[in-house]
Amino acid sequence: MSGTSWLTDYYCSVVDVLSPACGLSVAVSAAVLISMYRDAANTVTVRVSGMLGLSDALYQISQLIIRELSQQPSQQQKPTAAARVFAFTAYFFPLLNTFLVSRIALDLQINFLRWFGHSKWLRWVTRHYVRLAILVAFLLASPLFFASARFDEHFMYSQWSFGQRPINNIMYMVFGFYLWVLLQLANFALVIIVVVVRLRVQLPSQQHDNPGSLSTDVMRTLENRMRRKARILILYPLSPIVFYSPALIFYWVQTLHLKQSRATKAIWITEVVVGPLQSVFDAAVFLSLPPVQRVIRWYWTLHKDSDMVPLVERSRRESVFIGRPSAATLTFEEEWVQDVTDPQSLPLF
Repeated sequence: MSGTSWLTDYYCSVVDVLSPACGLSVAVSAAVLISMYRDAANTVTVRVSGMLGLSDALYQISQLIIRELSQQPSQQQKPTAAARVFAFTAYFFPLLNTFLVSRIALDLQINFLRWFGHSKWLRWVTRHYVRLAILVAFLLASPLFFASARFDEHFMYSQWSFGQRPINNIMYMVFGFYLWVLLQLANFALVIIVVVVRLRVQLPSQQHDNPGSLSTDVMRTLENRMRRKARILILYPLSPIVFYSPALIFYWVQTLHLKQSRATKAIWITEVVVGPLQSVFDAAVFLSLPPVQRVIRWYWTLHKDSDMVPLVERSRRESVFIGRPSAATLTFEEEWVQDVTDPQSLPLF
């Protein structure tokens, strides 16, 4: 571990600032955007993204505190209440982040695919989703308050145990924590199938009933925008599995109380490197959300520099030359994508 300790310390010193900063910036930006929109329905995804950024920041801050406490001799090799609390945070925040990501993915599915738009059950779920997510994540992680936990000075994490028999820990990991893996994989597979099939049907080039309604340039632009949104819709539900899987594997190996090996060290280093990138990825997805894109384009148009005026004027002339298709010739998905990308579509006030 000594050969890579300096590299790990350097990386941790960078992400200890970068990752919480990304999460807090998303939370603050979401609060500012909510104050700019009058219609609360347009800020549902923004509010959930803000909570996700705050949760990411709190999780990374808790990991920083765990590493600091693990290096104190007074906290090592003995069960403490602080270790139980931080063992709870190490499970609670990834669970909550996963549920919040699923909420944003659900909203993207509703907007892009228009699933169950008039379902009372779906409206009730989306209205109370965040409260239910916090409650379920708390219930699944609360047994760790009653476990025997200590700070591990070698890997600098909070190690917990429900007793001497590993079977108790394994049962908790399977039924209390890894259930969301199956749910996320099922959601990801469903999104891939539906988006691919639906996108092929709804692309303007596939509309054979009225092929002359859109010009070639407009059709190509709309299709490229729809494909970009589809890629976000496909990749976003997979992000928690990609970024949190090293941490899950590491905790799973430690639950079995196996001896330290090179494989365990490799998993731990992967968790340290990959885990904090979840905050950066969530910040990138936040910037691609429709309400955020509207504000970015509005701010850029309002506060453009004098050197960029020719570019803006040329863009306006090109948009006038190409023309904007009427709403009667657009499908719901095309209208949604056009509303996101059109600089003149800014329903802020």
